[in-house]
Amino acid sequence: MNVNIEFFDREPIENLITCLHFKMDKVIYFGYSDVMTSKRQDSAKHYLKKLCGIEQVEFHVVSQRNLQSIVERLKEVLEQERQAGNQCFFDVTGGEDLILVAMGILAKGHEIPLHLFDMDSEEVRMLNKWEMPGIADLAEKRKITLTLDDIIGFRGGKIIYRKQKEYKNKLRNPEFEALVQKMWDVAKQDQEQWNAMSSILKECTRYEDESHLHVAVERKKLEGIVGKRREFGSLRKFLDYLEPLQYVGIIKNVVENRDKLCYSYRDETLRDCLLDAGSLLELRTYYNRLNSGKYCDCRVGVHIDWDGEYMGPGMDVENEIDVMLLEGYVPVFISCKNGKVDQMALYELHTVAKRFGGKYVKKELVAGQYISTGYRSRAEEMDILISKEG
Repeated sequence: MNVNIEFFDREPIENLITCLHFKMDKVIYFGYSDVMTSKRQDSAKHYLKKLCGIEQVEFHVVSQRNLQSIVERLKEVLEQERQAGNQCFFDVTGGEDLILVAMGILAKGHEIPLHLFDMDSEEVRMLNKWEMPGIADLAEKRKITLTLDDIIGFRGGKIIYRKQKEYKNKLRNPEFEALVQKMWDVAKQDQEQWNAMSSILKECTRYEDESHLHVAVERKKLEGIVGKRREFGSLRKFLDYLEPLQYVGIIKNVVENRDKLCYSYRDETLRDCLLDAGSLLELRTYYNRLNSGKYCDCRVGVHIDWDGEYMGPGMDVENEIDVMLLEGYVPVFISCKNGKVDQMALYELHTVAKRFGGKYVKKELVAGQYISTGYRSRAEEMDILISKEG
């Protein structure tokens, strides 16, 4: 039986990484009481069983100051496993100094393979491979792929699917992706005009029919709505802006006369994308990342419940992340801002990413408009990458 012995870390992925790459039968954790809490123990056991099929798990609390007591406890457990005929491995990924020293002492005297994982390269490093065969030589290799649900779940959260937007059902539809690209070709010319156009169409929803797909608005009322937006200023300029969307069939059946303007949306999903100015930037960002082939999981419009329990309307702590990705075992949190960026946008992204991504998380803000030097400096301090979709 293969037994992995390791330090219990605050980072959930470090407690699982060996078992995600090698077939283990049992895991034994050594840790400090303030880190290896009952809640974290239960979570580790749950995911070891769910993801890795491991049901034998032990936890041993040790002193944070007494190296000799750690060595003695570790030696006692090690000898028990050896007497049972088990093959033991020491995993020092993310370990604390005293426990690392203790493992180093025992690894030499008891010929225990010692290894760690480089989380960036996803490579296992055998630390005493010249002295004895390592885990890569003795254990069955495998690679268990995680999902964003797992990453959020590690930290007690849960992705809420009941709040997902309607267009999520069409994300893998090539026709829908092509239409998103055509809308983006219009929007990227002037993000402020796109935002204003969206705002105008949203105000015109009061003149929709019961299907919400057909609109008939009096010309004078429309002139008043458009006139409030400096990005257009005149009705003619606004109608000219809609022409490319008419050409590709996203808006159709356009009839303009001296009394009113009538038009229809291609479908309800595209209507929603037009009315929510930020949706298009989110979708463009999502497709660019999806098509890069770098990520094993890609999501858009991810709603996260902080404690994973639904308490009722308005009772839960929730956040929406515009785009979430999983690069190997590293989560990427992306905030898409089609309008002006303020400090609150940076703070929210930083807070949610730190809470559910841990120390390996990547944070990115995709901006549709210019960001001031001050906010760029603040983003850099928070390790937030600022980018722009082309």
